[in-house]
Amino acid sequence: MDDMSETEQAMLYEWSRTAIDEALAANLVSMPFRPSAGFYDMLAGYYASGLTPAEAAQAAFGVHH
Repeated sequence: MDDMSETEQAMLYEWSRTAIDEALAANLVSMPFRPSAGFYDMLAGYYASGLTPAEAAQAAFGVHH
């Protein structure tokens, strides 16, 4: 993330918050949820891959078959 501009970092921050909100709304995770630095790195990878926040919530917390 060090190679991102302030604007890009702000966009990633908002996208990450939305992904976590999506996970909470879908009952994939419950409060209190305290994401680690590694979790945010994972979300940054999902963001860079073009996933939507809802898709990232499913990828991070959803049931895998």
